Amino acid sequence: MIGEATRLRVLAAAERLGYVPNGAARALAMRKTLTVGAVVPRFGGSSFPTLVQALETSLAAEGYTLLLSAPDHSRANDPAILRVLLERGVDAVALLGSEQPPQVFAMLEAHRIPFVLMWAEHSDHGVCVGFDEREGAGLVANHLAAEGHQQIGFIGGRIADNERARRRFNGLMEAAARRGLVLNADAHIETEYGFRQGFDAMSRVLALKTSITAMVCGNDYLAAGALAALDAASIDVPTMMSVMGFNDNDFAPYLHPPLTTVRLPIYGIGEGAGRYLIGLLTGQRQEPPPLLPVELIVRGSTCAAP
Repeated sequence: MIGEATRLRVLAAAERLGYVPNGAARALAMRKTLTVGAVVPRFGGSSFPTLVQALETSLAAEGYTLLLSAPDHSRANDPAILRVLLERGVDAVALLGSEQPPQVFAMLEAHRIPFVLMWAEHSDHGVCVGFDEREGAGLVANHLAAEGHQQIGFIGGRIADNERARRRFNGLMEAAARRGLVLNADAHIETEYGFRQGFDAMSRVLALKTSITAMVCGNDYLAAGALAALDAASIDVPTMMSVMGFNDNDFAPYLHPPLTTVRLPIYGIGEGAGRYLIGLLTGQRQEPPPLLPVELIVRGSTCAAP
């Protein structure tokens, strides 16, 4: 065992010479690469960067490096992406959503790779870290019903190929039916998530002159675009139209007016997934984490129906 003075001299020399340990050799010796792979679709107008940051931070605290793949949504469930991560020798994997092709779970089982499913509620194939979408949708419906709204619109993601968009829409429809709210068919638009898409969708709804008094948006990016379209049309929010979003992104309090939205535990999902994987990798007994809480944040974009 070397003394402290010697250890410090060695570290100083390594720093001066720019020495970097051979990771491949260390991986062979340890039979670990100290890397975790994650597949998260391209970010765009989404909250995925927050999730990834939390995942990376929780892993780095234990000496692990995150190897991230961010494909287009159309390729998000391509088994070839996971195969590349496994070829790189990752010690564990974090996947987005519970709806994965059978080949994905087959590969993980064949290679005995620990994994976790993020932003998901339940899966027969593995442990999920997420929240109850129906609970969040219920908060929206309860708030609008309490304010006297009856006819609402919805701008959200494409439910055919987006598990999260589908769960959110279905949850909203169930909650709306319980509270006597009606979704106006002309005011229901599926699109990509983004500011421009929210603006364009709200503009289309306004051109149809529907009878809605509130617009629910699938995330805050869409809601910000919808607010801009309403402002351009000289429609006052919230006295003439209420607007709600999901996520509670950092910019939500600074929109005009400040956005009423559902605060989702996005950072908590990434952090919880990282902690769960670290527990598995260090041999600790891991219980499936409970669903994370959601919260309604009421700001200036909603009020009583006109």
